[in-house]
Amino acid sequence: MVIGFVGAGKVAKSFGKYLAKNEISVRGYYSRSLSSAQEAAELTNSVAFDSVKNLIKECELVFITTPDDAIEEVCNHIAKDVGFKKGQIVAHMSGAASSNILKSARDQECFTYSIHPLQAFADVNKAVEDLNKTPFGIEGDEGKLNDVINLIQKCGNEYFIISKEDKVLYHAAACIVSNYLVTLMDVGVSFMKAVGIDEKKGFEALYPLVSGSLQNVRKLGAASALTGPIARGDLKTVEHHLEEIENKLPELLKIYSVLGKATVDLASKEKIKDIKTIEKMKNIWKEG
Repeated sequence: MVIGFVGAGKVAKSFGKYLAKNEISVRGYYSRSLSSAQEAAELTNSVAFDSVKNLIKECELVFITTPDDAIEEVCNHIAKDVGFKKGQIVAHMSGAASSNILKSARDQECFTYSIHPLQAFADVNKAVEDLNKTPFGIEGDEGKLNDVINLIQKCGNEYFIISKEDKVLYHAAACIVSNYLVTLMDVGVSFMKAVGIDEKKGFEALYPLVSGSLQNVRKLGAASALTGPIARGDLKTVEHHLEEIENKLPELLKIYSVLGKATVDLASKEKIKDIKTIEKMKNIWKEG
């Protein structure tokens, strides 16, 4: 299967390099910026196309890897001004959007898919390395679904099939554990800074806790891996937390309380057995 990319950002470069590494034919890239296409082509030993028409003509599978908000517009533009080939596979790699945004390609008798790698693409080289163990969420037409699955399997990756209707919730899950974990680390470091601990030292001190917790969750499951004052039913400790945060970091009180409420629900599954303690824990939170 000959593959081309319309758009040459980090995702396109990383995935293209990963495909090439797995001996899958990447024909090349088209981008509004020829220099971006050339950079991506150098990474994959492929071609930097100077027109999208030539890329469409030469490729069996076309990935539209522009920023998410532009995918539908770019697809519509290609369909109107260039035209897709009948039977061509057209895909995007957005986590949030379904293959419905490629409707103009489907109307030209193409097979359309969203093929989403469940990982962050902050750095190209790191992303290529991480793709080895990254599962893919696949959603789209039945017609050539097996071809898409074979592509992912040839790279040695796990995959799961998602319905169009579930794509948004699937993406929200990814945001919570990826983006919001980054935010949570920033909040934790803010607490450390508030007591005079340098930001870098604070991060390095907290990191082993995060790493260890993730390993515990993977090994035991979330309910069994939970530790800390809420899991112990230590009401006074949590009340002291709330008082100090309200006094010294009131802007972070709400996020602590929202997470605390959710943690009480989790703790009640396995850790806290006393109903009265659970009820008391549920009633102490402040919104900030």
